[in-house]
Amino acid sequence: MELGSSVQGPVARAHAARIDEPRGAPARGIQAATQRKRFATAIGFGISLNLAWAGQAQARSRSLRKAHGQGRHGRREVLSIGVVTPLVAPLAAKAEAEPPTVSKKVAEGVYIFDQAYGIPGLGVGANIPIRMTVLSLEGGGYLVYNPCHPTAEAMQMLKEFGLTDVRYIVCGTVAIEHKYYAPQWAQLFPKAEVWISPRTFSWPVDFGPYVPVGGFSRSTPLQKIPKDASLAPWSSKGIDHLQLTVDYAPRTVFEETVLFHKPSGSFVCTDMLIGLSDEPPEILTLSPYKEGLLWFSRDEPLEEVDVSSPKTLKDGYQKSVLLLNNINPRSLLSVAAGDLAVPKQLGLASKAPQKELGYFGWYPCNWQASDSPCAKLDDRLLPSKGSKTFDCRPGWRGEWTRLAAGVEGTGFQVPSFVAELQVSRDPETLDSFAKEISRRWPGIKKVISSHFSSPLPASSENVSKAISAVCRGPPGPAARAADLSAILNFRDYLEENDLIYKPAKGRGSWTA
Repeated sequence: MELGSSVQGPVARAHAARIDEPRGAPARGIQAATQRKRFATAIGFGISLNLAWAGQAQARSRSLRKAHGQGRHGRREVLSIGVVTPLVAPLAAKAEAEPPTVSKKVAEGVYIFDQAYGIPGLGVGANIPIRMTVLSLEGGGYLVYNPCHPTAEAMQMLKEFGLTDVRYIVCGTVAIEHKYYAPQWAQLFPKAEVWISPRTFSWPVDFGPYVPVGGFSRSTPLQKIPKDASLAPWSSKGIDHLQLTVDYAPRTVFEETVLFHKPSGSFVCTDMLIGLSDEPPEILTLSPYKEGLLWFSRDEPLEEVDVSSPKTLKDGYQKSVLLLNNINPRSLLSVAAGDLAVPKQLGLASKAPQKELGYFGWYPCNWQASDSPCAKLDDRLLPSKGSKTFDCRPGWRGEWTRLAAGVEGTGFQVPSFVAELQVSRDPETLDSFAKEISRRWPGIKKVISSHFSSPLPASSENVSKAISAVCRGPPGPAARAADLSAILNFRDYLEENDLIYKPAKGRGSWTA
């Protein structure tokens, strides 16, 4: 397998085939897909107060053995995450088959497996790439970090890469979307040791790892990842780790274990860092996720887009990522935020030229593409209604450029909701954690995150700088900080009402 070339299994190839159909065919395919999605009413911004990357996974419809023995169970990955703002609320869609997987060897001894999940209420809407990383161990065997959905396709890819000698299954965070499938992996690889984040399943009730529903079997031995990396079995096999814990709200914690794969110089993390490319990750160009990009590609309901154009997918990707990272972009007017009136948007839906894109033409958005001449790019919006207008908005293309640039010239960043609402609650601990990364791992060559683009070229100095930038407040320049108006206003509200802690020393730790 050539380094850097991706692998698509039969499921992924089938989903990808739709992209290459003639111009008229994608519309028919999309229309058929949307007929499988039921429409419900528009809702306001649903902001979760469980401010972690948390979610609720759908219940398994059949046993693991049966699923792998009899084939595809046909459900789409749908999870909720903290601080996300859906625009519409159709019932969750189901894919025709198991969700696709795209896998790739990105360095010697380093493999990534990309899948995706959607936000409840957005059957055609924003989707987030999610990644499993497999690392070789010195002396033989492999470590699986943040196990993915073990579909038949994903397991076949694992076999084809020769990665079935799994020694360790590591859940790098308390966030459910990164640990939900670990119990299934423990069943598939009963000889592998399972290591979990120490605060796993500790909120809202501390069940421990053996939660009543959806957790590990009590027959599965579990071990907690130690803060002292020398106590982990992989420490003598070419992999080191650091673990950051921050209590950011009552009974609510951010906890993540980051790895350093010494042979390849790979810094492997979950939500600690992300990097954004202008083009959508390959997994999002496959059904059922590409339909979401097409839906978001328009600036307003009456716009007609070329569904066969890669540029259309690119535009949809960038706008959906702005929604996920900036929460309520300054360039966006929406029904959900109260900027647009429902009756008027329903009237536009009836005139929409491409109702096949989803929801019978309903598109509760109006995006400003370029900066308005009167837009005040550096000014933070107030939380009051009417602070946005049609006439004086920054453009989403400028917002995207500022977001994708990362922070302080590094090309990557801590995601805004993690930065502003979670790890910033203890700036001193976060800063010392960032400094320890550069001190301890001077050989970092690349970053592999569990979301969006990877691998990213990196250095230990840039990784440390991007993480410690959170301690210095919202990212610059002023226009970039202003782009985060919605989440900064939300942060202030949560602090004022004691729903998250105010920044203070002692809320976090990374040393044993």
